[in-house]
Amino acid sequence: MSLRLRQAVAGRPSRESKQCLDIVKHDDQVYIAYTSSSNVVLVSPELVLSDTLDFWSALPPRAASSSNQRVQGVRCVDGLIIAWSGIHVVAWQRAIRGKRRWDVSSTLVAGAPVTTLDLHKGALVLGTLSGIECWHMNESDAIVIWDRIWARNSRTPTYLTIAPNTGHLAWYRDGDRSVHILPLNGKAEPIGVPQELKHPREISHIMWRRTQTDSDDSHLYTITECSVFRIYSPVLDDPSWFQLLLTIDSQSFAAPAPKAGGKGKMPRPSSKGVVWPLDAHVLWSAVLHDLDNITSTDNASTVSELLESLAGDESDVVAWIGDDGDIAFRSIMNMDRKPPTLLKTLALSRLKIDPSVSRRLAPGSRLLLNPKNASLLAVTQPDSGDDNQCLKLTLPDILASRSPGIIPGHVSRTAHQLSDPISHFVRTPNGRGLLAVSRENEVAVWYADRLDKPLKSCAQSEVLLGRGIWTTSDAPIAMAIFAKGRAIVTYSRSEGKPTIVLQHLDEGRSLPSDAVTFPDFDLTDDDEIQMLLAVSDIDDGYSARGRRTQKAYIMAASRQGHAWVWKVDSRLAGSAPTSPEATTLVFPDLHTSRPTISAPPDIARLSRFVLPVSGNLAHVLPVDPMGWHQSVVDWKANVPLQDMILTISKDGTLEFWRPALGHHFDHEHLRARFTTSKSDLEGELSDDEKVPGHTHEAWSRTGSVRTGICDPIMARCSSRKKTVIIREKSEVEHEMTIWDSNTSEFSTGLELTHCFLPGEKVQDLDWTTTSDLQSVLAVGFEFKVVLVCEQRMSYDGTSAGWAPFMQIDMTSYSSIPISDSIWLAEGSLAVGAGNQIYLFSRFLDRDTPAPTPAASLRRAETGPAPVSTAKLGEESDEPEDLFQLIAYENGPLWDYHPTMLSQCLLWNKIDLVKRILLNLLENLKHAEILNSRRLRYKRLEPSEFLHTHKAVVRQDAKATVGKYEGLFDTTPTPAVSDGIETSHDEFDSRAVNDLIDRLDGPVRIPLNKTEKVLLGTVARAVLEVDRQRRALDICGLRYLLAVRMFVNHARSTSGTSTPMPNGRHSAPSRITSILGMNGLSAMVKPRRSLLSFRNVVWAMHSESQDMLLSAATETCDNGKMLWEDASSLGVFCWLKSTEIVKAQLEVVARNRFMSDDDRDPTTCSLIFFALGKRKVVHGLWRQAPGHREQSMMLKFLANDFDLERWRTAAVKNAYALLSKQRYEYAAAFFMLAGQPKDATNIILRHLDDWQLAFALAHAVEGSTDGPIVKSILHDVVLPRAFQGGHRWLASWGFWVLGRRDLSVRVLISPIEDVASSAPSLDRSLIVGDPANDDPSLLLLFQHLKSKSLQTAKGTNEIPEKTEFDFVLHNARVFFRLGCHPLGLDLLHSWSFDRPFFPVSRTQSQIQSSNAKLPLHSSEGTLAAPQRPGMSLRVPAARARRTSFMLNHSGREASMVMDMDMQTLTEGGSGQSSRMPSPPPRPEANGETGAGALGLEIGKATSSSNGPEQVSDPDISGDGGGSREGIAPVSDSVEQDKPKKIGNLMKELQADVQQGAQEFNMDNFF
Repeated sequence: MSLRLRQAVAGRPSRESKQCLDIVKHDDQVYIAYTSSSNVVLVSPELVLSDTLDFWSALPPRAASSSNQRVQGVRCVDGLIIAWSGIHVVAWQRAIRGKRRWDVSSTLVAGAPVTTLDLHKGALVLGTLSGIECWHMNESDAIVIWDRIWARNSRTPTYLTIAPNTGHLAWYRDGDRSVHILPLNGKAEPIGVPQELKHPREISHIMWRRTQTDSDDSHLYTITECSVFRIYSPVLDDPSWFQLLLTIDSQSFAAPAPKAGGKGKMPRPSSKGVVWPLDAHVLWSAVLHDLDNITSTDNASTVSELLESLAGDESDVVAWIGDDGDIAFRSIMNMDRKPPTLLKTLALSRLKIDPSVSRRLAPGSRLLLNPKNASLLAVTQPDSGDDNQCLKLTLPDILASRSPGIIPGHVSRTAHQLSDPISHFVRTPNGRGLLAVSRENEVAVWYADRLDKPLKSCAQSEVLLGRGIWTTSDAPIAMAIFAKGRAIVTYSRSEGKPTIVLQHLDEGRSLPSDAVTFPDFDLTDDDEIQMLLAVSDIDDGYSARGRRTQKAYIMAASRQGHAWVWKVDSRLAGSAPTSPEATTLVFPDLHTSRPTISAPPDIARLSRFVLPVSGNLAHVLPVDPMGWHQSVVDWKANVPLQDMILTISKDGTLEFWRPALGHHFDHEHLRARFTTSKSDLEGELSDDEKVPGHTHEAWSRTGSVRTGICDPIMARCSSRKKTVIIREKSEVEHEMTIWDSNTSEFSTGLELTHCFLPGEKVQDLDWTTTSDLQSVLAVGFEFKVVLVCEQRMSYDGTSAGWAPFMQIDMTSYSSIPISDSIWLAEGSLAVGAGNQIYLFSRFLDRDTPAPTPAASLRRAETGPAPVSTAKLGEESDEPEDLFQLIAYENGPLWDYHPTMLSQCLLWNKIDLVKRILLNLLENLKHAEILNSRRLRYKRLEPSEFLHTHKAVVRQDAKATVGKYEGLFDTTPTPAVSDGIETSHDEFDSRAVNDLIDRLDGPVRIPLNKTEKVLLGTVARAVLEVDRQRRALDICGLRYLLAVRMFVNHARSTSGTSTPMPNGRHSAPSRITSILGMNGLSAMVKPRRSLLSFRNVVWAMHSESQDMLLSAATETCDNGKMLWEDASSLGVFCWLKSTEIVKAQLEVVARNRFMSDDDRDPTTCSLIFFALGKRKVVHGLWRQAPGHREQSMMLKFLANDFDLERWRTAAVKNAYALLSKQRYEYAAAFFMLAGQPKDATNIILRHLDDWQLAFALAHAVEGSTDGPIVKSILHDVVLPRAFQGGHRWLASWGFWVLGRRDLSVRVLISPIEDVASSAPSLDRSLIVGDPANDDPSLLLLFQHLKSKSLQTAKGTNEIPEKTEFDFVLHNARVFFRLGCHPLGLDLLHSWSFDRPFFPVSRTQSQIQSSNAKLPLHSSEGTLAAPQRPGMSLRVPAARARRTSFMLNHSGREASMVMDMDMQTLTEGGSGQSSRMPSPPPRPEANGETGAGALGLEIGKATSSSNGPEQVSDPDISGDGGGSREGIAPVSDSVEQDKPKKIGNLMKELQADVQQGAQEFNMDNFF
């Protein structure tokens, strides 16, 4: 699959010799071959580019590097294409296989530079600077070998040709009046001496007559400069001697002849003109075709008689073309009769055509019969600077003397073709104008029109329309275009002086107007302009018909950081010109053809500024202004709407800059500042210099990104501020990185790092933006262009951020290396190769890539190709163009996509999921009723995802009921179900089975096979969980959903792959490293795929673990849980009760023993010994009679291992087993010896299964507080979590260790900060790349932050800005996942409230005193903590909280008292950076949002006067406590001892008196 080629602009024909154009035939196809630069170009009769043959790529690299000249000529004979340049000759033949249509047949090196050549029947004759050489090859040989058979010294021939019968060789030299003819024998060897045919005037053209029949006669046509036509032929008695048979001059065409269909005589022709002999063999074929298809007209009989006469006598036709457009035709009869004296001529017709058309005809023009429509075409040889053109000849009209007989057949509207290879492209801001600069200072401009039209409607019209072409005297260093491609800005150094000029292309003129120099521009000799950007109002966004450019801004920046801004104002006609420059049309509309005259534009410099960049600059680039219908500048307010410049320092720092366009900075009193040093430019303005209401910086920095990439060699920035950087990793290897400008502590901005294969060097880069604001990157290599787009993120994090999705292989179109590629409007891509331009539309070509441009364009005539082999209903669901394909890769997901549904389930939107599934089922049924094969599904409105979808979820006695409405809601919902319109009874097993059956039905759903399986998995899981949701809390519900999807998908795919809870496939390598699944399961059978550890954490926080354990057991084969099942489900990581852990371990060990027929007790001894059940193992050995160790183990286990002697024996046996690498059995003997620490060490070191070690340590020590458990967590789990950036695993580890504050902090805080503030760890942690792209972390954070005093303490140690950044970061993650409504819901419903817990009265008084102190920063100025997008007010003392009895609807869940209050008030971690924010008071303030995002930020109230009753406690643990920006309390403040917690009713009384912990009535039930 590739983009469809829309148009190919071939290179301009070159005229280096007389043989610059020829006709090549192969099978039923005909091509026009001509030379262009260093290529041979093949075009169809319609002048559509077919193929390009690179001359120098066919030669060895040494020859190509030593001489890279233009191709001087081409000759096509016998299916071969032969071209030459210098001493080198290359022959191509039709390719048998492969992508290319033409392969190199052979090459040879002549003895001197070649000037002309001809080939016939294996004989190749070369005309060189030293004479004539003849080479011969054997056509039947598989490998062509050229042998030189003879050479003759003579004057350099200009043109030579071999007779059709290979009996004679004729040549002449420019300026000579003689033609030389050399007789040849059958082996192409010379016979005798050449015959000289003298003429009275200089020779201009010679040719041999070619007929349809293989005749031995040779007739030579010669034409002199005076346009006299002569025919020579051998005499009868001497075949080697030629004599003159016939002479025709201009007077011969004046002979009277009757007019066909009329009376009178023909007028005399013009005395000035040329003679054109028509090719006899082509003309005869055209005559036969017209005889069969002649229509009846008034003079049809006369025309028919003339055609029959021409066909019967095989007459030749000669035309006289006058300069005034008169054309006279005469026939030469009896050419094949003997004796030659019977020749006679007959006047045929005369007609009048346009002189501009007739002047293109010349003696060398070739006739061509188009095999497609049998039309007769005259291919004209171009003069210097002209393009090829075909004239259509209609023989019946010519013979009837009707003027339409000769008309232009196919004229390229492109009109402008380059002669030299392209150096680079430049486009207008909206991509409608294209400028190409060649390596020889040739400049061409095109306007792109109708790029968005369907291919079928404009397949025959070209979209690149030529504006102008010219050659500059000075090499342009930088260029920019605007005003639809008519205004050109050029920076060059004219005679060493740097100048920037503006030129304009008038309507109908290909040369630009006189240059207007930009004022106030100066540049030092050691500096150079690297960036030139022009934006205008007509190029910004839509450009309506009839509009004219009113103003434009031109920006330039140098490599030393100097930046200029000019304003260009268009002056209407009648305005007084400011300079005596020539007046021309300034910036007209494309469709305006009236010769309006106006003065030159006004150009004024707005500013000159030195950008205060960080470090030395490596690149200065424009921020791509081409968006999708996006304005770059607010033209009414003169305010830029996006950044304009990107600077990249040598150390890899990206800085974005935006100019001020609304006013001039070049005031007289400021001019000195803008022309002095950088330090002066960065100085402050004095009060009298400041202009009220204006920003006093010409350029402002809007952002920066530190990439750490030193010395980048190439970079580009998109309109969405995505930056791609290329650096040389080695001499043969390039590395590409893509960076986002939105950075935070959770995102460095790096989105992709890719190293290309050695030898793949990136040549060019360019960005475009799709209609839904997706960025697309084109990476150009030598022979291909790779398109890269942003990929939709998968929830398991296994998908790359960016990936190539399409490749354009230019070897299918040309063998010339790519010089540059650039995006144009509407998703079109222009690729420059040599001096040619290939324009690809955004529409997809799903067939095999077209082997030639002509084939691709022919398919365009019938519209877009089918997207599949079968016709799919009335419309196809497959993407038809580039934009649709990218939207499929990275756009919003359908509501019923399994990823969207899985995320909704995670966020407790089960009823919404059921509604979506039922709607999908209804739409599938409706499509089947209508016999439609395309699903028409209407997306839910985004507001539907914000609405409350309540459900009756009965949790246990200590859990709240229906706590949240949206993603987050501080107000719990009533325990009723009234928010969903669809009845729950409708979502039953019948509906689910019906839906799953229809997924593979006749109605096409835009999901692949895997996604359909996942969708069915989600539907089954929702059905199964919905039956138990009333008995589960929200944490247990999430785990159960994940387990059911886990099992259902494993069954659907026969265990080949298991999805994560989001419906995506898991990453076994990543999760295995987390769970450490290499223990018992490795010794049994291949282990199952694993649940994500996030689900394990949800199960740990659930209060319904009995039900979860039952559900987990049901997922196992035959309901028997083995160790691999328990490990994959993380059972022993989330079970809290030690008794249940022991009981479940015993179940696992028993099932393991019973799972094999051999009943090996060694497989379960480790667990039983850890449980202290030696007798059980002893009994199992009695049931293993066939085991070779039975007797020995029975005897050994009969001893009393409470004695030291037998424990020592068990240890010795353990070491013996270690030496035999029986690690599991060795660990079992350590357990038997009462050394569980050694046993767990073996499991960790040799089995690499920390889950097994943790479970056994938990069972042995009876709790998770034992030293072995803590050692496992400290030394294995947490280091592995931090090194891998696994936040879920780290949170679980801290929670089990009892550090619940760190368990909360590690969820959203920078993981480096948590690692540095974990004092319980004995060693420093290696911190890896953290997993920040997980919105579920916010779910767990919201669930835990108010769960206990420790979690509240940890929550308040997280800075508000960190929480704010993490929320925004994961909202972007939702967008990357394709779940845009959920991202909107996150921004809409997230609350930044902080938990509240009780403190003593004395502490409240201290905080009250602190609140009264002024806020001071380190500089002594007033300061307050800042949050993005708002200003935070200083939290003052809060009024007493309302009792739970007075405000029950707003209360929160009870808080677990897991900290000593005395420790909280007198000591603590000392890590708090600020005071906790009080919860919102809905009755006091009805605002629920902040800024445009609608975020509930947890506002703090302040009071300027009045007594403060209760203030927030200081939880920093530093005794006195100090917050950032708050002065510490004086030591003189008396601190009373904190009040200890009493019974529940006393605390209730304290709650009424002051703001203390909230009482939960549910605790009584």
